[in-house]
Amino acid sequence: MKYVVIPNQIEELNFYNEKGIDTFIIGLEHYSINYPTASLERIQELSQKYTLFVSVNKNIFNSELEDVKKQLIELSKLPIQGILFYDLGILNIVQENKIPIDLVWHQTHMVTNYNSCNYYYEKGVKTAFLANEITLEEILEIKEKSKIKCMVEVFGYPIMSHSRRKLLTNYMKSIGKEKENRTYLLKEHDNTYRLKETEDGASILLGKLMNGTKPLFALIQNQIDYLVLDMQEVDREIGEQVIDTYLYLFKNIDKIDSQEQEKLIHKMNSIIGDYTNFFYQKTIYKVKKGESEKNEK
Repeated sequence: MKYVVIPNQIEELNFYNEKGIDTFIIGLEHYSINYPTASLERIQELSQKYTLFVSVNKNIFNSELEDVKKQLIELSKLPIQGILFYDLGILNIVQENKIPIDLVWHQTHMVTNYNSCNYYYEKGVKTAFLANEITLEEILEIKEKSKIKCMVEVFGYPIMSHSRRKLLTNYMKSIGKEKENRTYLLKEHDNTYRLKETEDGASILLGKLMNGTKPLFALIQNQIDYLVLDMQEVDREIGEQVIDTYLYLFKNIDKIDSQEQEKLIHKMNSIIGDYTNFFYQKTIYKVKKGESEKNEK
């Protein structure tokens, strides 16, 4: 089992490495969304010092296929752990060209059950980055009933959606303003959302941090392969406290009694809030009144 950090910036890898983290996820320049990116040459340099997963999770256009194939071939020559992919074209390119590189199925909201994980495992995929919308119980079921390695996010701002459209640019234009190069905060009722836009489109993230401290005990005890800490846009001091606490949990899991466990959970709640995302809350789709009768006709 390993902790994996998504840094806010590539330059922060050494800082987290000194804290005790040696495995990171970074994106391939021009082919990754919602990750800090680096060029192929820079990734080559970093791979000599750190353990890396590389995200190539953008939808790929036909005009990009040949270049993507070349980049994947070059990445396969590096000592990296694997490629995170969203577009199934990546899987096809790797298989058709017999590129010797491990793949991580990372279709965001769609990685939700052990049957699908087993299907991709049979296709040669080594690891699945599980969706943030499933419960702790469902995560452990996937771990038990599939052969694939599991990657689970336990800290960070959860992503809600991504669009190829320039949503912020278009909105600002409609009200006569110019979009600034920053994250915008949108408040609606009691909720806050984080909106950001790059050349590849706009993303909406939840405005509060996911606190995975409570489920972390079960995830460690059940040997979840990779636990992901997303430090993007997180205050450095808060990120440091999270890493220190989570590393302590990992190293001392067999010595921590229920009383100390509660103290650690309370401590992290006071630092990053008590929002546990969907770890203990199932996603329920309710049928509108009258819809069930209509569907039966």
